[in-house]
Amino acid sequence: MSSQRFYTGDEQGLVKVVTITEPVVVKPKRVRRNQPAPEAPPKPVPTVETWGIPDREKAVQMMCWDFEKKHLAVARKNGLVQLLDPKDGTVTTEFKHTLGKEGKVDNIFVGLFASSESIITCTNTGRLVVQSIADHSKATVLEVGKDICRMRVHPREHHIVATGGKEQELTLWDLKALCKDTEEETPEPSTKKGKKNSKKAPAPAPAKEMEKKAGGPEARYKSKDILANGQIFKAKNVKNDYLDLRVPVWNTDVQFLNQYDTSRIAVGTRNHQIRVYDIKSGARRPAVDAEVGEMPVVAMANGKDGSEIVFSDTVTNVYSIDTLTGAIIGQYKGFTGVATALATFIPFEDDSTAHLVTVAMDRCLRVHEMTKTRKLLHKVYLKQRMTAVVVGEYAPAEPTEDEEDGVVSNKKKRTEGEGDDENDDDLWESMGKLEDKKNKKRKLAKE
Repeated sequence: MSSQRFYTGDEQGLVKVVTITEPVVVKPKRVRRNQPAPEAPPKPVPTVETWGIPDREKAVQMMCWDFEKKHLAVARKNGLVQLLDPKDGTVTTEFKHTLGKEGKVDNIFVGLFASSESIITCTNTGRLVVQSIADHSKATVLEVGKDICRMRVHPREHHIVATGGKEQELTLWDLKALCKDTEEETPEPSTKKGKKNSKKAPAPAPAKEMEKKAGGPEARYKSKDILANGQIFKAKNVKNDYLDLRVPVWNTDVQFLNQYDTSRIAVGTRNHQIRVYDIKSGARRPAVDAEVGEMPVVAMANGKDGSEIVFSDTVTNVYSIDTLTGAIIGQYKGFTGVATALATFIPFEDDSTAHLVTVAMDRCLRVHEMTKTRKLLHKVYLKQRMTAVVVGEYAPAEPTEDEEDGVVSNKKKRTEGEGDDENDDDLWESMGKLEDKKNKKRKLAKE
């Protein structure tokens, strides 16, 4: 029997392990007349294992695997970032971050990534922390802007980070360059009292001379668009609408479309738009800008390749969209709540069909087949409202005893048949040749 495992996090702070076991389906024999119909194939049997005690202060906000898939990283509402053992849920490493309040709005985690060396977290205030796992005292704190809604780390290039949020355009950061800039910014040494500096500070240059050095007033105007320290790319807002009004910026999710390349990035907005940026083209505006539905985009997940992306909105809709044209490919049905987290996976290494797993506010985990039919394969009720989902390992089915016996018996028949070829030849040679009846009658007539 094959089994697929999923890890979910909910608002009660529980981590649940959902294992869906698919029983072996035996093909029914041919049914004759006046015989009962064969029984229906058995349904998959889901098992749920719960880790932790219900506590809303420990609500799970983000979940992900580390790069080697040895530990499960969990970011909680109270600021705890934990590494869990996927076998029994024991906490192997734990860090504490201070999450305060800005007015009536709580600070939350909007990004989480774990590698074998460090854990990268980001909050909605733009506080990005690179925490070393080996040495808990080593932590680098960076600022990437305010009102951040999503931070995403590239799956291969771990030093490339993408951010976006409310009035925050898509921005790519290089953590290596950003960390160097923070180290170089050291405060100037203060002078002792009673002593004057022997060197006088240079007088400020007049504005005209500064313009000449910078290349005139046009160069001074263009300098506003120069990238800040550590930035690789910063998107530009789309053109004004048909009323010549500025289009508001509110990016809700960011996704790298290719795990081997950092040039193509998809962004979902609160204004029900999906935008695709191509950095290699040199353009700062999106290459694809499509309006999808009428509701804000909540979460996104990559398809099998970079030409497809799946997203959910705030009204129980889950769509699949073509990133090359912006057209909607199809819709996944069966939801009665908002899908808060999505993930795609391929259960079989040699199989071409991918699957989509989702968790929603209706407290259900669903697995759809990413084909033209988009068939609902599994549905599991989990009692709490889910906020995160991660795909676990897949265990293929082992051959049953009957199948093994059948293979062995076939092998025996083949070996026995191969040894009997010589005996068959001797038997045929010992048999005489048959004569036709007509020849026998002619012989009798002659006699």
